[in-house]
Amino acid sequence: MLNQTGLPRRLFLSSMVGAGLANNLLAGGPRARSRITPQEFKEKLDGPIQSIPTVYTSDFQIDRDGIRRIVDTGIRSGAKVFGLTAGDSQYDFQTYEEIKQLTRTIVEAVAGRGMTIAATGGWWTGQAVDYAKFADECGADAVQIKLPTGDDDSLYEYFRQVAASTPLAIVLHGQMPAPLLKRLMEIDSIVAYKEEYPPTYTIDVFAHYGKRLNIFGGGQKSRFLMYQPYGMHAYYEAFTTFAPAVPRQFWSAMKRGDLDTARQLMFRYDVPFFERWSHPFWRATMEHFGVAKRFLRPPNKTFTDDQMRELAAFYKDLELS
Repeated sequence: MLNQTGLPRRLFLSSMVGAGLANNLLAGGPRARSRITPQEFKEKLDGPIQSIPTVYTSDFQIDRDGIRRIVDTGIRSGAKVFGLTAGDSQYDFQTYEEIKQLTRTIVEAVAGRGMTIAATGGWWTGQAVDYAKFADECGADAVQIKLPTGDDDSLYEYFRQVAASTPLAIVLHGQMPAPLLKRLMEIDSIVAYKEEYPPTYTIDVFAHYGKRLNIFGGGQKSRFLMYQPYGMHAYYEAFTTFAPAVPRQFWSAMKRGDLDTARQLMFRYDVPFFERWSHPFWRATMEHFGVAKRFLRPPNKTFTDDQMRELAAFYKDLELS
């Protein structure tokens, strides 16, 4: 039986080289560690990625301690990459200032124990440029740029301006029209692509740009298993937020080439979890495992006590309680 209750968070300062560097980062000063290049980011982007959901207190404030515990749970799961994304992180329920402070919180929580990916929403050029600069200043390793609306010329200029504003690695987010994607390959710092699209599109991208880009799975283990033969070697892993033994077992099986075990783990855990998945279910799951609280900002509905009892029975059946 797997027991996945949360462990005490590691102290942020203990991961720093010295107290002076830690104080500098906590104060929002210059980066406290050496910057990795976009190419280095591309090469190190491997294994389970923790996509970080924003969690809240009972009065609907962002729960920064909960976010730190989520990151610590990800570290125990074997994740080496921690990312924001507009959907999981619920940008549509936050102000721009809150998104920036969320970004800083995650960089501080990771504290050099892995790579961090900041992320834009579908913003106008000026806001995306401002955020990319902020992401670099607070110590992120990459910035994921979400595709806004526009024609190919205006969108190319959008990505060009954002990339020119920061030395960070750029991750693409959104189903790019083929002519636009071809032009974007002229921008050297664009080195990765979050995949969550129809197979015909994704396989075409692998065929043309599989060596140029690190194309990682933005969804479930099943998508990773589907595209691993094409060269995918990193993927979003929801279980890093509450059940660290599951991603450890899955990634260990993948590394030793044991696809039968990897598939069994996918069917055993991912299928029932994602049959029930919703933002309220995910937050309630993290409360069940002692990582964060279940609360969501309205009009999202937080799980009731009766729903929490049903959820506990579900995880008992999975032998994860």
